[in-house]
Amino acid sequence: NNMVKIMNSSLGCKTKSHHGMTKAERQMNADNKLRGFVTGKNVDIFMIAIALAWYHVGQAHAQSEDGAPQDNSEQEGEILSSTAVLFPWFIEIMGVFVYYFLSRYVPALPYTACMFLVGLLIGYSVQRVAGNAVTESTTLWLGIEGEVILLVFLPGLVYLDSYNIDVHMFQQAFWQVSLFAFPMVLAGMTLTALVAYYIFPYGWSFDLSMTFGSILSATDPVAVAVLLSELGAPSRLQMHISGESLMNDGSAIVFYNIFSARFLFELGINGVGEDIGWGKGFAMFFRLAFGAVAIGLAFGIGVVFVLYHLNRSLSGEDNVVQVVLTISAAYLAFFTSEILSGCSGVIAVLTCGVTIKSFGETLINDLKLAVNFWEITEHLLNSLLFALAGVVWGDILSNNRYTDTFESAFEGKDWGYMIVLYLFLMIIRFALIFGFYPVTKRIGIGTNVRESLFSSWAGLRGAVGIALALSINSDVVHLTSSGAVDESTRAKYLDYTEKLFGFVGGIAFLTLVINATLSGPILKRLGLVTPSDTREKIVKNYRDHVVAYTLGQYVRLLSEERFHLLDFSVIKKHVPFLSNITYEQLMNEVHKYKKNTPVHEFVEPNLENIIPYLYEFDQPVAVKNKNVEVENISPERRRVLKDVRRQSVVNIHKDRKEKAVVFNLSEHSDVNVVYEERIVFINILRSTYHKLIEHGEIVSRGFMPYSLFKSLDVASDAASRGFSLNDWDALMAVTKGWVHPAARKVQNILYNIMRMMSRHPGVNYDSDYLVMIVQITQALAFVKTHEDAQKFFMEEFSSSEEENLTTAERKVLEESAAQIEKAKDMLKSLDFDDVLMIKSRYACQILLNRSARYFEKLNKRGLVSDKEAGEFLDEVENYINSTLEPHENTQYSRMSSGAKVNRLRSLPEYMLTDLEGKIFHTRSGNETLQGESEGASEGQFAESYLSSSGDHPASHVDSSLLEPLL
Repeated sequence: NNMVKIMNSSLGCKTKSHHGMTKAERQMNADNKLRGFVTGKNVDIFMIAIALAWYHVGQAHAQSEDGAPQDNSEQEGEILSSTAVLFPWFIEIMGVFVYYFLSRYVPALPYTACMFLVGLLIGYSVQRVAGNAVTESTTLWLGIEGEVILLVFLPGLVYLDSYNIDVHMFQQAFWQVSLFAFPMVLAGMTLTALVAYYIFPYGWSFDLSMTFGSILSATDPVAVAVLLSELGAPSRLQMHISGESLMNDGSAIVFYNIFSARFLFELGINGVGEDIGWGKGFAMFFRLAFGAVAIGLAFGIGVVFVLYHLNRSLSGEDNVVQVVLTISAAYLAFFTSEILSGCSGVIAVLTCGVTIKSFGETLINDLKLAVNFWEITEHLLNSLLFALAGVVWGDILSNNRYTDTFESAFEGKDWGYMIVLYLFLMIIRFALIFGFYPVTKRIGIGTNVRESLFSSWAGLRGAVGIALALSINSDVVHLTSSGAVDESTRAKYLDYTEKLFGFVGGIAFLTLVINATLSGPILKRLGLVTPSDTREKIVKNYRDHVVAYTLGQYVRLLSEERFHLLDFSVIKKHVPFLSNITYEQLMNEVHKYKKNTPVHEFVEPNLENIIPYLYEFDQPVAVKNKNVEVENISPERRRVLKDVRRQSVVNIHKDRKEKAVVFNLSEHSDVNVVYEERIVFINILRSTYHKLIEHGEIVSRGFMPYSLFKSLDVASDAASRGFSLNDWDALMAVTKGWVHPAARKVQNILYNIMRMMSRHPGVNYDSDYLVMIVQITQALAFVKTHEDAQKFFMEEFSSSEEENLTTAERKVLEESAAQIEKAKDMLKSLDFDDVLMIKSRYACQILLNRSARYFEKLNKRGLVSDKEAGEFLDEVENYINSTLEPHENTQYSRMSSGAKVNRLRSLPEYMLTDLEGKIFHTRSGNETLQGESEGASEGQFAESYLSSSGDHPASHVDSSLLEPLL
């Protein structure tokens, strides 16, 4: 801009264009537009980020001259061991972003496969990027010993799988699963070894080929098992898949221990490996297997014994200690069996888990806590293991760090052999399943051809195989690095194990991406899920139940004073379950509500804003858009609304400035009299807020719950010093001091991001509206909480009759009533239309949250599958998000006042009788939250009734029937 001004003044550029602007002015205008676009779209920040990343890459290349790899062997000694802590938690953070992306955009892609790719990218760049904390930590993890890998990952991964098994089905299918686990694993291992020995051109020994075959014989159908549960596949098929995976993990590791010892013996290092003959091999097999069973059984029985004595079910600490006991037993059983006894650690953990499941499940005080903990553990370990596998794979593909070259250990032909291996593994899997089919269909729980076809396809490779491949590769790296063998032997065996791991990692990735992704369509194609039309009818029936439940909750909201006036056009827009309800359905829920509510608690719901939408002249109708007006807000109206909102917010801030402090020192009372009563009442308020969160009336996250609970902290602190209850002013101080500014900034950032990604960038946005949403919803929740707390306080902590209240009890209740009046006064100070709209949207959120919780109950009771419940909850989540947009951006099919009057005038006599006391009863003394302003805007129907002529079809109705309604 300065350069343009200088040029303009020095050159005397005054020539006007045909638009009346000089060239300099046009240039300045274009420059301002460009500057506004860049800053408005955050393009400047994005470009700075790209520049910094590019600078970092450039520095990395500058530090590695001529593309030579950095000498990590020298740097490795300088790396602090504490740096190793960074890598696993960096991977877990990356896993959070990967999960978010997959769950929102590519749900069909397996999570573990993507974590493998993340690790691959990290591993590929370790030797190429300049040293930093992440690469140094990754380098330390690349050198982890194989035994440590097994000790860290396998117990946590295997225990949850064994604990989740259906013990009853497992007992029935035991002989089938045993056939899958031992003879089939031995046959599959041998056939895979023959492929590696005779087809691969790498010169592998037979023992290494058998080690390779044992690693690939361990299946890991975690993704498929989840899919089977979601789609409602037969329980028999689920047992075959999960049971086979459990058992063949144990047998595969037994065979791995035997043949890996024989392979390591080939290194010729004294004390490494063992030359195991056939007789000794069979003896070792039985020792590894049955010895591990005995150890696992001992640990399982011990855990059950301790669980029995940790019997304080009401003690939260006992519950936590029980969970600690299970994880300690799993890792100790593995260590005792694998390291101390020379048996199979996996089989020991499997036996321990099944024993605890069979005899100790009913002794666990908090089963949900235990299962959730193990699910978290499994997620953490799976994320880290697959990422570590990807790191090693990427490191192998990128260079050979042991020969100081950037030549990949994998060449073009190796990729071809990987595809050949994948095809052979699929052929072997199909041949084994159908080779044993004549036996498996006659024993245990049986099987059929379709289930066998799917079992053949579902032979995924995953966590256990990757852990074993990492272990053997790491063992060779450490054993040959001490100078015990010459360099040529070291390079040869490192090349063997790196290629072995490369094939195992590639097969695991291919089966996850191909087999797991296509399992769903194949399962449906084979007809192994519930017939779609039958299941759709069942789900539709449950959705009808949700409609009835949501309508019942809506009737209950209409009986509350704060929700007497709700705009039904807003309700039916944001709660589609109620978009097609009928008059009969509504009245049925009203009668049901009256029948199930005690007489002294029953309040007639106000139906004045819903009946006109359900009745047209002489017949009840479902909710439709006939005779309604679509609300289109003009730009002028938008500007007026913004001015009104801005002034409302300014007034509230002004009121706050006039108050010097939240708690007035002049109101200091005798602490000894009312201190305990106030603390008790504040605790009741806190528990009531939690109850409203559980019932879906208050969101469990965000600024609103923070401000509500923070206000109680301030109020509790003030009450402990003898001040009166004044949590409303505390709430306003917290909200306007921190929540509102933070909410504005966060919402502005999110809004700018959404506008850049949206197809409709012209969506209207008003930050004052966001502030009003927080204020109004806070006030509504605040009033509800105090009213419920007063009721509970009088019922449980004070005398049963109001006239018998003590002075302290009466004072606390009066202070609470004063807080309610402050909240109502704040609502009166805001624009009535905004209050009505936000209140209606708030009611929509409550209804949607309650319907979601109802569907979750159906899922927990097994009436709907996880997939069906997930689809419904996703719909509800989208509906809730739609209520957060400024209402000027949403078109509502609103009915005009005249149309409402015409509808209500046409009511027949039987409906007038049904609706007696349910319309306009709020005008007869029940003061709403907005008081007279609501009466002025909504209470004009009575006058319309009284002044109506006799031309209407319903004009013959007896006026005595109309009087109670008016």
